[in-house]
Amino acid sequence: MERRFQGESLNKVDGKGRVSIPVKFRRVLQNSDKHYTPGGAPRLYIAYGNSNANYLECLSGDAFDEIDAIIRAEKRGTQLRTALEYLYYSKCDETSVDDTGRLVLSAQARDKIGLGTEALFQGKGDKFHILNSADGAAADENIEALLAALGQGNEFFDPLSLAGQAGLDSSDDGHA
Repeated sequence: MERRFQGESLNKVDGKGRVSIPVKFRRVLQNSDKHYTPGGAPRLYIAYGNSNANYLECLSGDAFDEIDAIIRAEKRGTQLRTALEYLYYSKCDETSVDDTGRLVLSAQARDKIGLGTEALFQGKGDKFHILNSADGAAADENIEALLAALGQGNEFFDPLSLAGQAGLDSSDDGHA
């Protein structure tokens, strides 16, 4: 059972903001939504409020439920809860995937990332991102620079060799 968004896909966007979700992502959405029933539509949430991100953050129903639980566990009135409520309640749309595998991106979401006629879908494990293709190329360059810095000139560097080591900057989630 596929439960991980993996890979990339460049898909066309029509004038109304409709775009097809990659088939393999559709299966993950179905498998990652405890409320999904065959013949129904899996839940999909698109967060677009993070001004530091040049992408739309797309969450399955189960992934959104986890974030919702984190927010509700945070004490009311804290700065963190206020920020998370803004990002995942105010600036996040629940949308549906039609029976042909398409979704409609709101004008607000499209404008946020400067989306034109193509959308780049990037798998990120328990979520996926939608970017415009130019920002996808820039993200690739940023990751290459990050890997070079982490490898410190070692041409045989394996980034997995650093996983789980204490002292790494865990505040950096690797998003360029």
